[in-house]
Amino acid sequence: MLAAEFAQELADYGRIYMYRFRPDYMIRARSIDDYPHRTRSAAAVMLMISNNLDIAVAQHPHELITYGGNGAVFQNWAQYRLTMKYLSEMTDDQTLVMYSGHPLGLFPSHRDAPRVVVTNGMVIPNYSSRITGRNLMPSGITVWSDDCWFLYVYRPSGHNSRDHITILNAGRMLQKSGDSEGARLFVSSGLGGMSGAQPKAASIAGIISVVAEVNQKAIRTRFQQGWVDEVYSDMKKLVGRVRQAMTSKEIVSIAYEGNIVDLWETFADEEIKIDLGSDQTSLHNPWAGGYYPAGYTFEESNRMMADDPEKFSQAVRQSLRRQVDAINRHTNRGTYFFDYGNAFLLEHQGPGQMS
Repeated sequence: MLAAEFAQELADYGRIYMYRFRPDYMIRARSIDDYPHRTRSAAAVMLMISNNLDIAVAQHPHELITYGGNGAVFQNWAQYRLTMKYLSEMTDDQTLVMYSGHPLGLFPSHRDAPRVVVTNGMVIPNYSSRITGRNLMPSGITVWSDDCWFLYVYRPSGHNSRDHITILNAGRMLQKSGDSEGARLFVSSGLGGMSGAQPKAASIAGIISVVAEVNQKAIRTRFQQGWVDEVYSDMKKLVGRVRQAMTSKEIVSIAYEGNIVDLWETFADEEIKIDLGSDQTSLHNPWAGGYYPAGYTFEESNRMMADDPEKFSQAVRQSLRRQVDAINRHTNRGTYFFDYGNAFLLEHQGPGQMS
C-alpha cells in the first residue's frame, strides 16, 4: 500500500513527501514548555524546528522547505515525526544524530555533549556535482546543504543584521574610493527567505533601496511585516519615485513587483545611478524556481517549469545573459556590484561573463 502511494507521489511531485504523515496540527513556534520533553535542550530544538516550518516563516512549508527553493529541513514527513518523537524522549545523557534530514537515532553521550549532531550533503567528491545532486535529492539520499535550515536556526532578523553590515561596509568602500556622498541607491532582487531582509537593512544603513520580486505573495508578506515601505508594479511610476527620493535624500525601501532584468535595463536606459548592486535570487537552484526569467509572468514561468523544463532552462540562460549585460552597463558607470554567495557569478561564467 505504501509503495504504490509513494510511487504516485514521486510521479506527481518529483519526490516522496510521505504526506500521510504530515500532522493535522498547525506547525508554529510555540512556547518552549508547550513541547513534551525530558530535557529543556531538546524542547529548544523542537521549537527551532517548528519555527523553520512555521507557515509564516517557511517558503514552502508543505514541502518542508524553509527558503532557497530547495532548502529542506527534512526530506519527508516521516522524518519530521521521528525526529520530534526522539526529541520528546531524549535525556541529558543522549545525542540525536541527523543525516541529511534523517534521524539515525538517540546515542549515549553525556550532559556536556551536543544534544543534536547534524551532517548534510555528504557525497563522495567524484560524484559531487549539481546533476548528481539533483538525482540524489528526490531519491532521499541527500539534501542541499547550507547553514540555516538544517541547523534549524533560520530567522529573518538574523539576516537583517548580516545584510545591514554588508551594505554599510560596501557604502564605506565607495567613500574611501573618493565618492564624497557614498552610497545613495542599492538595487537587488529577491524578497523571499533570506533575501527579504535586504530593504530593511538598506534603510538602517541610510541607503535608498529598490528590490525586485516576481512573487506577489512574497512582496505582500514583506510589506505587511514592515520590511519594505512601498510597492510599485508600474516601472514609470517607480522611476519617478526613485528620482524623487534621490533628489530629496529620502531614505525609503521600495519593492518592484517585476523582473530584476527589466529593472536593471530600465535604470540603465533612464541613466539612474545605482551605487550598490547585488542579487539574492536562489541561483544555486536556477531550474526549479530559484530564478525566474524575464519576459514571462510568475504564473507562466511556473507552468513552463513543469510542462517544458528545457524551454524554461533556455529562458533562464537568456535572461541571465541580459542581466549581466545590463549590470555591466551600470558597473561601467561606477556601480559596485557584489555577489551575495547565491552562485550568481558562478552561473554567469562563460559567454556574457561580467566585467
